[in-house]
Amino acid sequence: MLKRCVIRVKGIVQGVGFRPFIYRLALETGVKGFVLNDTEGVLIDVEAEEEVLKEFLNRLKTEFPPLAVVQEIIFKEEKPCGYKNFVIKKSQKTSKKDTFIPPDTAVCQECLREFFDPKDRRYLYPFIVCTHCGPRFSIVKDLPYDRENTSMAEFPMCNECRKEYEDPLNRRFHTQPTACPVCGPKMFLWSLKGELLSENPEEIAKICMELIKKGHIIAIKGVGGFHLACNACNSEAVLKLRERKKRPFKPFALMVGSVEKAKEFLEVSPEEEELLLSKERPIVILKKKKDLVSEFVAPGLSFLGVMLPYAPFHHLLFKTDEDAILVMTSGNLSEEPICYKDEEAFERLRIFVDYFVTYNREIIAHSDDSVMFVLNKKSFFIRRARGFVPVPILLRTKVSKHIFASGGDLKNTFAIAKDNKIIISQHLGDLESPITQELYEKTVNHFLKVFDVKPEVFVCDMHPRYFTTRITEKLARGKPVIKVQHHHAHIVSVMVEHEIYEPVIGIAFDGTGFGTDGKIWGGEFFIADRKGFKRYAHFSYFMLPGGEKAIKEVWRIGLSLLYKAGLSPEYLSLKKDYPINIIWQMLEKRINSPEACSVGRLFDGVSALLGVCEEISTEAEAPQLLEELARRTEETLPLNFSLINKGEEILISVEEFVRELVKLRKEGTPVEVLARTFHEAIISTSLKLVSILRERTGIKSVVLSGGAFQNRILLLGLWQTLKNSGFKVLLPQKVPFNDGGICLGQIGIAQKIQVHSS
Repeated sequence: MLKRCVIRVKGIVQGVGFRPFIYRLALETGVKGFVLNDTEGVLIDVEAEEEVLKEFLNRLKTEFPPLAVVQEIIFKEEKPCGYKNFVIKKSQKTSKKDTFIPPDTAVCQECLREFFDPKDRRYLYPFIVCTHCGPRFSIVKDLPYDRENTSMAEFPMCNECRKEYEDPLNRRFHTQPTACPVCGPKMFLWSLKGELLSENPEEIAKICMELIKKGHIIAIKGVGGFHLACNACNSEAVLKLRERKKRPFKPFALMVGSVEKAKEFLEVSPEEEELLLSKERPIVILKKKKDLVSEFVAPGLSFLGVMLPYAPFHHLLFKTDEDAILVMTSGNLSEEPICYKDEEAFERLRIFVDYFVTYNREIIAHSDDSVMFVLNKKSFFIRRARGFVPVPILLRTKVSKHIFASGGDLKNTFAIAKDNKIIISQHLGDLESPITQELYEKTVNHFLKVFDVKPEVFVCDMHPRYFTTRITEKLARGKPVIKVQHHHAHIVSVMVEHEIYEPVIGIAFDGTGFGTDGKIWGGEFFIADRKGFKRYAHFSYFMLPGGEKAIKEVWRIGLSLLYKAGLSPEYLSLKKDYPINIIWQMLEKRINSPEACSVGRLFDGVSALLGVCEEISTEAEAPQLLEELARRTEETLPLNFSLINKGEEILISVEEFVRELVKLRKEGTPVEVLARTFHEAIISTSLKLVSILRERTGIKSVVLSGGAFQNRILLLGLWQTLKNSGFKVLLPQKVPFNDGGICLGQIGIAQKIQVHSS
């Protein structure tokens, strides 16, 4: 009996070879009908005898192209209409946009084989691509995902490419970025004076590697923006890049040609190797086992961020020297967005580099490299960007209205929500500079257009001076704006990811978050659900003399901790001559000294007290160095934070701990033992508090979130301690621990408030 079925497939199903997959499946099973792309996804209309149709439908549910992410398949039986064959129809626009752009992925093995085959017409062509790999998100202007809606529109296909593009059985069927040396984009090597030195990719790669070996720095245009590349084994070159980039401490990312090369000087677990080789190709933070690169790549740190080649030109570069280890860091000034337009790069990056490698295809959506680490065999984000954006996070229940969540001002990402999907932007960085703020607005507009989101609900952080607060109010145009407490958003982000709706115990440890009392939070113990929270405990407040200045000059926080503990400033031994008396008077008179209970700031202050750090050049520098110190020993002392009941809240006494810490240091206790003791004290105190909250509420699920949990000693120690004590520990794995995840929490809170109020 002849039967017909109309099928709607939603998700990441365009630009991933879904139509040719359906075409081949139709030929193999014998169904008739058609398949097409539209702005809602993929539409399939098929008919066949019942058994044949059943086989087609069963295989459709289980067999997908490698890059496809199928989120929903809707089947509807219709009256047969007598199709004679199976065809791929031209793309259509519908009244609704409900499909997604695939992320940019690493060049696949089949393309690499062709790339290095002298007989192949794409031999050493740096823009080789197929249905299973290459740029997607970075080149798309609009949906549906067709060539005319990408930056490939200006490169008309030659006859050979057109033939492949139109052949449903070819790997490049409807591969929108497909091209060859005859018709596609070209690569260029430029001197700093603007002289064109070469257009030959092989020659460019050889010259670049020679220049890098000589100590030169080169700006190389990648998939999502420019990298700054130099020889990681040449301290002079690395220091020159640090000086030019105004980046004295923050680690540089590395690129090596193979996993085998990485294993020569780094510890690589099976899980880390899998991440390194994944189609997303993130930077993976790995432990050093041998000093093969300059000590200035990651000064004072025992971990290095490493990635493998992911663009064809990267592979060509390492083909010229398989043993090379390159610094491959974002092309930007410290804390500014990555450069991704040629003219902008020539203007902004010329102070860093000696040469430029560019190409004449436009990057539409910029993207930094994603950064990840593995702990306890699980992977975690530090930065979610290239390779993962814009893969959506699915919700169990649909949002009734479109939502825009602006995130925070540091490590920013924003999010949009429609139907049962949340789409989080790529990492945009810190929103201090006008350049970043301008890019933020531009990226928001791009997302709203491409994903057809018309926000009716707006949500932001409750910090009154955040740029994101102002921009949300501007976008809302008089509509109500939901303002969310920073750490509540941290906790709910994990609840959304794990689809948790009941209350949890939330531990939020980070650097800065505006509290409901107007003070700076960041050492919080909550009972929270999606709608609200109650703060049960926190670290006791201490002052930040000079406000923002204290975050850079952490010796001020060390001084503040001494003041809080009733100790003399003489216990702070400093290498430089600082205005200690003036700052002490500020503390006494409470002049420009906001109060904080943040774990991040506590780490800053303790690092100053232990002589680890006095001033920082980048966020979390002091905590990272303190963690490094703690890694040197397993020895710890029985020193803990005491708990003080203050009404309904429990205070974790900072002052008593500081007094004991200073006393032990004065007695000559090794600083690494004190650093380790500090970490262990936070872990054991947290367990004590969470156990109290379990007794009071019966809740056994604990969420850990906030940038302080990027500290491996703290995260692993608390995670295992809680687990061993019978708690269910929930951690963020789809978004970072840091502020790059709070937009997801903002969406979860706004969704709950909307449901409650409607």
